[in-house]
Amino acid sequence: MNVDFIFDFASPNAYLCHKAIQNLEKTHDIKFNYIPCLLGGIMKLSNNQPPMVTLAEIPNKSKYEFDTAFNRFMKEHNITKFKMNEHFPVNTISLIRGAIVAQKNNFFDSYVEIVLSGLWEQSLKLDSPEALHELLTKNDCHADQVIEGIAQDEIKAELIANTSEAVKKGAFGIPTFFVEDEMFYGKDTLRELKEMSS
Repeated sequence: MNVDFIFDFASPNAYLCHKAIQNLEKTHDIKFNYIPCLLGGIMKLSNNQPPMVTLAEIPNKSKYEFDTAFNRFMKEHNITKFKMNEHFPVNTISLIRGAIVAQKNNFFDSYVEIVLSGLWEQSLKLDSPEALHELLTKNDCHADQVIEGIAQDEIKAELIANTSEAVKKGAFGIPTFFVEDEMFYGKDTLRELKEMSS
């Protein structure tokens, strides 16, 4: 079964899903296709607001979403290195354009690991091309090629197209998954996808 994963580094839930997906792909007949999109663009185009805003006046729900549900998911999937980024929310436009460059040049897997680790394990401030270049250099991952690529019009245009297409299909946040045209939203829907693939 093929699943499209509407993905941006900006979401801590995208990090959690990525970690869970690595095990899912090993144990089930399921393949996730990452589609780099800009979460801020999805929110704007779908007239959505981030949970920090929508849950600000509902402390019980906020505590459940960010403590209980988070911890339960991490325990279920044996995720041990997650750390909330102290610079959150982070502007990820350079990072997600870089993901498209990495996809086109066949080093997407290593790129995603490095950037997700930087954001959600090391709590780095990765909101500029300079910070991204430093991280990639440190990890020996095509730093110059990525920085050159993210400035190209075709990469910028592809990110805009991916983001618009995701919203057109129904996306309003991340993580969102599509099996053909059927949409699944939120990290907990990985359970449904797992059942469908069995």
